[in-house]
Amino acid sequence: QTWLSGVAPERQQAALGVAAALAVGDQQAIDRKDWAMFRQTGVSHLMSISGLHITMFAWLAALVVGRLWRCSAIACRIFPAPYVALLAGVALAAAYALFSGWGLPAQRTVCMLVVVALLQMLGARWPWPCVWLLALAVVVVLDPWALWQAGFWLSFVAVGVLLASNSIAAGDYGKSATGRFLSKVYALWREQWLISLALAPLGLLLFGQVSIVGLLANLIAIPWVTLVVTPLALLAALVPVAAAGAALAMLPLMRLLQWLAELPWAVWVLPQPAWWASVLAIAAGLLLIAPLPVRLRLVATLFALPALLWPQAWPNVGEFELQAVDIGQGNAVIISTARHRLLYDAGPQYSRQSDAGERVIAPLLAAQGMRLDAMMLSHRDSDHTGGALAIKAAQPQVKIWGSDSVI
Repeated sequence: QTWLSGVAPERQQAALGVAAALAVGDQQAIDRKDWAMFRQTGVSHLMSISGLHITMFAWLAALVVGRLWRCSAIACRIFPAPYVALLAGVALAAAYALFSGWGLPAQRTVCMLVVVALLQMLGARWPWPCVWLLALAVVVVLDPWALWQAGFWLSFVAVGVLLASNSIAAGDYGKSATGRFLSKVYALWREQWLISLALAPLGLLLFGQVSIVGLLANLIAIPWVTLVVTPLALLAALVPVAAAGAALAMLPLMRLLQWLAELPWAVWVLPQPAWWASVLAIAAGLLLIAPLPVRLRLVATLFALPALLWPQAWPNVGEFELQAVDIGQGNAVIISTARHRLLYDAGPQYSRQSDAGERVIAPLLAAQGMRLDAMMLSHRDSDHTGGALAIKAAQPQVKIWGSDSVI
């Protein structure tokens, strides 16, 4: 805590919450407004236990166990050190995944690690689609309801894109230290660019929005969180002061993400198109990154036009539309005219971690591509203003009228 003595208490709590989420998977340690910022900048996948972190943990565990096993000649004669390292890395990674909550990214990663380890021990080589499909099948068998979760599709599609594009083998700029560094930078850029292109239509289908600043944010956040913040957060299990170090390392990144999230063009919000337009857009994203001639890939982008140009419904001039949102007790009414939209009341706060603005109203606005001009709060009761802060975070441009309970 002494390391953070010069930092505002709310910023301390936010940074320490991220450190806790990275160490033990406690996502509730991260405040809702911080989650909104991470979603708008496209880095929310990094702010809890992810497949990348578990893979790094497995690699470190295999390295340490392998080195220790090689110290004993008798142990190496009984069982080869590489096999011991593989088994220990997978076993410890599975234990870490179970400890952190056994989420979908953890399940996917552990399944793939098990398959890869078995194939290496058997001396077999499978095509990447077989490994990918086997991990997908195991996750679905263990949890069939995973098919209804957005994280399932985003996670598996991202990994499939990386495997299909073979982003690891990117750009050799020479054997010098500078050349190797540039090669790694190019590989990271190519990886993020491919994932951003492939997942943009899927994100539009699932969330009704695409993060424009996500590519830049991920280029900075992925190496920093993976190589600096996460190791310090994990080290806190042995050295508690390392948690303060992880929080201190998060502070400059969170400032940058906050600045990116506040840009007026940070998020591209579109009305949710029909299912057939979404399918065409997803196909366009996959074809765009496929190893095809440039002309064919450019033609494939035309498939995304119906989703990108899907019209937004507005009332005719002189008419208005009133939409009452089902939020339980309280009010939440969207009033639309030919040029403006007003939200009258923002629904109740269900608990300290949940309210109607985050759970119902903001997703509804995103799905219909609606941007509010103003939010009218009739009075201060929590069943009328409970979701106002979440709406303000999701749409910073909205003007607030009426009650002064939300600023």
